[in-house]
Amino acid sequence: MSKNEYLAQLRGLMEAAAISGIDERIDYYSEMIDDRIEAGMPEELAVSAMEDINEIVENARLEKPVTTLIKEKVVNSHNEAKKKGAGWLWVVLAIIGFPVWFPIAVAFFAILLALYLVLWSIVLAIFCVWLSLGCVALAGIAGFITSFFGVVSIFGGFMCLGAALFFGGLTVLLFKPIITLCKAVAGMIPAAFKKIKGMFA
Repeated sequence: MSKNEYLAQLRGLMEAAAISGIDERIDYYSEMIDDRIEAGMPEELAVSAMEDINEIVENARLEKPVTTLIKEKVVNSHNEAKKKGAGWLWVVLAIIGFPVWFPIAVAFFAILLALYLVLWSIVLAIFCVWLSLGCVALAGIAGFITSFFGVVSIFGGFMCLGAALFFGGLTVLLFKPIITLCKAVAGMIPAAFKKIKGMFA
């Protein structure tokens, strides 16, 4: 397949799927192919090494908000019913079923919101635990300093210093793993919602 054929097919499928920003997307994939060709790769090989067109379109569709995907699903369902001559029946059933499907839809979006908040709460909780270790280390240093002024005993001051060194070292030691863990959990959020969106694609 040539570059022009690949891009033409991609544009056609994106237009059919009502993807936004088609020109920018086409330019992006065109540049990717050009870069490979400039690197010495034959045009057909450069095109064959590209991502599958259907996967690109599907990923672009999943960038749409859930509400848009549901709206498209409903419109497509209505259009299919109209083609079969049952458009009026579809509307009647939608109206009659409103007391059933509307609460389900509200509950579904409430669950999505709760899931979103829970996932971000996990990230925040992990970060707060790490931050609290650092605060304990600072408090230990402050306790050690106050021992020179008789606020706490010398023994208590050295206990504070020991705690400061322990928790300070733990804070430094856990910095990279905590950041990595927070990024991993944060990365799960769009991945999880992408799978949920896939139910309506």
